[in-house]
Amino acid sequence: MAAANRATFFSGAGLVWQWQRLVWWIFIVCLIFGFFSTHGMTERANLLLDHSVAAQRLVNGFDFSAIIMLQQLRDSPLEIHGPPIFHFSALFVVFMLFATGGILAAYVLDEKPTTTAFFEAAGHHFWRFFRLTIYLAIVLLPIAGLAALTSSMHTRIEELSISPYPGDHFVEAAAVVILLLLIIVRVWFDMAQVIAVADDEKKMHRALRRAFGLLRRNFFSLFWLYLRVSIITWVLFAFGLYIWMFRLGPQANVAAFLVSQLMILIWLGTRLWQRASEAIWYRNYQANRVPEPAWTPPPAPMYMPVAAEPQA
Repeated sequence: MAAANRATFFSGAGLVWQWQRLVWWIFIVCLIFGFFSTHGMTERANLLLDHSVAAQRLVNGFDFSAIIMLQQLRDSPLEIHGPPIFHFSALFVVFMLFATGGILAAYVLDEKPTTTAFFEAAGHHFWRFFRLTIYLAIVLLPIAGLAALTSSMHTRIEELSISPYPGDHFVEAAAVVILLLLIIVRVWFDMAQVIAVADDEKKMHRALRRAFGLLRRNFFSLFWLYLRVSIITWVLFAFGLYIWMFRLGPQANVAAFLVSQLMILIWLGTRLWQRASEAIWYRNYQANRVPEPAWTPPPAPMYMPVAAEPQA
């Protein structure tokens, strides 16, 4: 099982690389949406800082007091205006919900994602995945309640304890539990999407039941398959964040932009790596299943016993 899981892990990366055009299309859409969602912020910053001497305190270094002063202005360029960011974020979520059907179809079938086949599969599964998203929101409600309970208990522990360490340790332990639950839910719904695409399952509650049974019987295999890619994602993202914050000069605008976009590209690519690995895992699981033998009637006897004739 470990060798098969390792092969699936690397096969998923190979599948993403083979159909890397999917990663680039998602990245381009993300870049366009990001530009329009922050366009108002950059325009306000240009109008305020282009002819200001105080701008040198930010261009030639990081002056925390200058950041505070900018934040206190009435029309601060650092103020995040909710509607544009919310609208384009929601639009990107809808786009990914639409594109996931085409992406999973390409990974499950291991065929070239032509434009026609991609959009056909995306449209075919969109409303199914939309219903699945509603189920996801319902499942996440208890986890959100657990996070709120953790916050209130942390406040209560800080009020009763002299030392701050018990409250901090409690939050750390609760964060590990919540993160574990979120990963389990993520894998569960990922496999439900794979089942919906691979088996053309129309009922999402049935796909969720099948995915839950699949996860329960193969928990460590699926969990470790997902977690390994997540660890690689976190390490690469943290390394890119370190370079961006501590290794680039204040005037290295182009380099900072390229590093930040590379971090986003890595995040998208590794997420598709997870989806490809899950699709390959399910494809291998279905291929290795031993079908239950169909019932066949017992063969007819070769002879029938002859009743003895009564004697006179």
